[in-house]
Order: sequence, then structure tokens, then C-alpha cells
Amino acid sequence: MKKKSLIISGTGDIASSINLHLSASTETIATTKESLDLSSNESVENFLDKFEHTVDNIIFCAAINNLKKFSSIPLQDIEHAFKINFLSFIKIIHKLLENNKIRENGSVVIISSIYSKFSRKNRFPYSVSKHALSGISKSLALELSNNKIRVNTVSPGFIDTKMTRNNLKKEQIDKLKTQIPLGRLGTTNDVAKLVTFLCSEDSSYITGQDFIVDGGYIAGGFFDN
Repeated sequence: MKKKSLIISGTGDIASSINLHLSASTETIATTKESLDLSSNESVENFLDKFEHTVDNIIFCAAINNLKKFSSIPLQDIEHAFKINFLSFIKIIHKLLENNKIRENGSVVIISSIYSKFSRKNRFPYSVSKHALSGISKSLALELSNNKIRVNTVSPGFIDTKMTRNNLKKEQIDKLKTQIPLGRLGTTNDVAKLVTFLCSEDSSYITGQDFIVDGGYIAGGFFDN
């Protein structure tokens, strides 16, 4: 029987690459905003009520990152970001576990960020929600171990995506490349290949871990040499 992978928020650049790589070995189910609007409680509940598949892998790729100073962010915008970035994940995982929709020996992979390790100005909702996801992954790794379900996070650094290019000017990207020891932005394939590994039996003894994909940036590349 071919394994199944559920990719939540599956239309972004990284998620699309993950879908492409995983589809070579598993049947993939990638949600869109039309099929699953993570900002809407009603949409999440409807999706879960109708979800009939039993899956081997769950990959959570949702993220919203609008740059604003903390003092100028309306509280409803913070709540909106938290709902999409991590509260929806809790609701989905809880329901799927309750309904026995995740197979034993399954894998849950959360796409986090290097901003789960530190922060940066104007990124309060994004950074805090990513910190929360890191905590959730460790707790779930312990709680789901009896079911042989593994839980890990993948924390990309600066990946060449539409979000990165929308949030950073070309001059900022050019400077970043000089601060990344490997000398380039990451590609979506760099992330997708690692996720594919974590969804495979080759990673059957790995859980509760965070894998940083940043070309060496947080090892100290951002310091002037």
C-alpha cells in the first residue's frame, strides 16, 4: 500500500517543492486556501469533518509574515497570524489523532524558521509563533512516541522564495549572501529533500529534533569577519 502525505498549506514555494519530492514515493494531499482556510475556524472544522484519509506523514507549511513594528500592529492582526501559524496546527493534529487518522510509524514535520531561534525587528507574530511551534514539536515528540509517530521541525534560513523577495530588497539579499558562509540563498529543494528524508524510514530513529537549513548563517555568518 502506497503511503499518504498530507501537506497543509501546500501551495507556497517550499510546500510545492516538498509536494514534488514526496509525490515520487507517496500519494500527496496538498491543501489550498480554498480547501482549507487556516484563518477560519469554520473552514478548519469543515475540512476535518470531511477528511477521510489515514495518512503516514503530515507536513505543516503554513506561515504569514507581514513586517510591522510591534507597537503599530493591531491586536486582531496578531491573533490572525497566530491562528494561521500555529493554532491551526494544534487543532488539526489534535483532531486527526482523536480520529486515528495518523498511522503508526508516521512522521510529522513542521516547517519552522531560524526565527524560532532568535528574532528580528518587525517580526513579532512570525517569530513568536515559530518559537511556539518548536515547543509544540518537542512535546508532541514525547507524547506520540508510544504510537511510533515521530515529530521534527525544519527551520529554513533565507530561502529564495516569493516571501523572501517580497520582504527584502535586492540590496539586502546581496548583503545576506556575503554573510551566509555557503555564499547563496537556499533553494526550496534544499528544504524539500530534508523533509522527504524525515518522512522516510531512513529517519526512523529521529524525533524531537530541529534541523536548521541556513547555509551556516546562524553559526556566525552574520558577524563581520
